[in-house]
Order: sequence, then structure tokens, then C-alpha cells
Amino acid sequence: MIGILKIVLIGEGGVGKTSLLKRYTWNTFDESMKLTVGVDFAAKNVQQGEWGATLQIWDLGGQIRFRDLAISYFKGARLAIAVFDISSRYTMDRLDDWITSLYESVPDCPLVIVGNKCDLRDAFADRRPLVTLQEGIEYAARYNGPFIEASAKDGRGVNDVFDAVTQILAERYPTREAAGMAF
Repeated sequence: MIGILKIVLIGEGGVGKTSLLKRYTWNTFDESMKLTVGVDFAAKNVQQGEWGATLQIWDLGGQIRFRDLAISYFKGARLAIAVFDISSRYTMDRLDDWITSLYESVPDCPLVIVGNKCDLRDAFADRRPLVTLQEGIEYAARYNGPFIEASAKDGRGVNDVFDAVTQILAERYPTREAAGMAF
């Protein structure tokens, strides 16, 4: 086991960061989820071959009133999961500000970009323009990260997100020394 690696979930309020975390850690979904006030976190052990670590996943409130508080939690992040709602182009556009703030604290922080709420693709396809899969891929390419569509509601893609996180971390920090951790 390599140790504890800090992950931060970033993005606007209401995009489903908390729901993604709950789906991944507890395999639950709450239709009446309340906004995250400030910050919350969960931990989960992950394994890839011989490599293993504990992910300490920080869920940062996305509302503007919590922005300064959330930014203070970027320090020490080993990876960020940047989340937007595919039914709200605005939330994807706002990720640039989140990522800029992240890079001010952790300049080389790798990213996984997540388009959440893909379960809405069929429901809203004829009523509002959604962020397309191709647009998500192109957006993520700007930040040299993978793009994954997910639905915290039905679980689709959630494990793919954290499998990508685990793979990136295992490659970046193959040993305790590489992760800067003492034995």
C-alpha cells in the first residue's frame, strides 16, 4: 500500500460531485441530495495489480459563497476530478475558472474531466442543447486529461472515472518514494 493520496472533486454547485462520490463509495443515490456546505470527504482503498493506495476524496462545495474555502483545500491534491453537468453548458464553461484556481495551488495536478448526468441525454435531447461526447473529449484534451461521461443516478461510468483516477495515480506514483511519502 502506497499510502493516502488526496483527490479533489471540483466544479459548480449542482453538477453532482457529491452524488458521484456517494455512488462510488457507498453505491447509493439520493434524489433529494442537498448542496455541500463547505467541504466533505470520503476514503476508499483502491488496487491496481501490486499497486494500492487509499484515496482520500475531498468533495468541495461549488457554490460561489464556498469558493474561497474550497480553494484552500487544493493544496496537496494528487489529482482533481473536474465535474460538469452535460445538460448545462454553463457548468462546463465554468470549469476553466476552477481549473485555473487549482493550477495556482497545484500547478502539475492531473485532471479527469467528467460529464455527469448522462442519464439525461435521452430525456433532454429534443428540448435543450446538451454538451456532446465529442465536445467533452475536446474540452478534456485542452487539459491533457481523459473525459468520461457518467451518471451518479444510474451508476453508468462512475467506476470508469475512478478506474481512470487509479490508473493515473499508479503511473504517476508507482512507489512511496515517487509519492514523496516516508516509510
